[in-house]
Amino acid sequence: MRLTPPLLAAALALTIAGCADGGAGPGPTAPQNESTPAAPSTSSVATSKDEATQSGSSADDDSSTTSPQESSSTPTDTGKPFDPEEFTGKLEAAVDETPTVHIDVEVRMGESTNATASGAQDLSRNALDMDVDLGGQQLGYLLVDGQYYLAQPPKWVPVEEDSDNPMVGQTLQQIQILSMRNQLDAFVAGLEKAGIKGKEKVGGIQTTHYTASVDSQRALAELGMEKAPGTAEKILYDVWLDGDDLIRKMSFSANDVSAEVTASEWGQPVDISEPKSSEIAQVPDSGTP
Repeated sequence: MRLTPPLLAAALALTIAGCADGGAGPGPTAPQNESTPAAPSTSSVATSKDEATQSGSSADDDSSTTSPQESSSTPTDTGKPFDPEEFTGKLEAAVDETPTVHIDVEVRMGESTNATASGAQDLSRNALDMDVDLGGQQLGYLLVDGQYYLAQPPKWVPVEEDSDNPMVGQTLQQIQILSMRNQLDAFVAGLEKAGIKGKEKVGGIQTTHYTASVDSQRALAELGMEKAPGTAEKILYDVWLDGDDLIRKMSFSANDVSAEVTASEWGQPVDISEPKSSEIAQVPDSGTP
């Protein structure tokens, strides 16, 4: 099954677009078979330090920690009410202080995994280098210095915002959706209520488990997207913040679609660079490639 751009938005679990119906497929120069090699990588992330030693994240402190099986796999009730403005303030301040991150995403429809994404991002520059698997189809996306690229191994195809090629427009939307910076802005714009569930560990890191109710129309508007028929009015997210208020995990489930994003290597150096001129291919301005 081919995953549409709105579902890819849901994959990042930072907006509620995952319940929308969409019709756009992969970009204009996407590889056409599963044997296509992975996208060329222009991003590297340094080996993460022992995250269990970060402030507020002692791996040996099991006090007030619930079992991950109790609440990590499915959305929960809203918990004890928590000031939504304080919650978004925590998120934004933490990201401003520590903007680099490695992200892993999994999207499921029913019992099947339909999409995964993995890669490095620098939220201060809104730069990313992400590899995406859409049901076995391998795609690579790059955003650096405001320029978007789609991988066509061994080349990168620049994606121009003013192109009149509709498939280029679809690709541009996909890359924009992959941006955690964009998704975080949409999440904050749509957040209406927050709750606190308690302490849990995520990947050995002590975290605080929150819930968040997001208004779909406001979040989608922040992304420049319209709410499609079938999109839920509200979506309840589960969010785990570490002792530095950095996101360690987010998840939601709605309309038989579930998504989970895990974030690691916060603050580690990343190198997201534009392709060399010899690595850049061309894409037609109109018509179907």
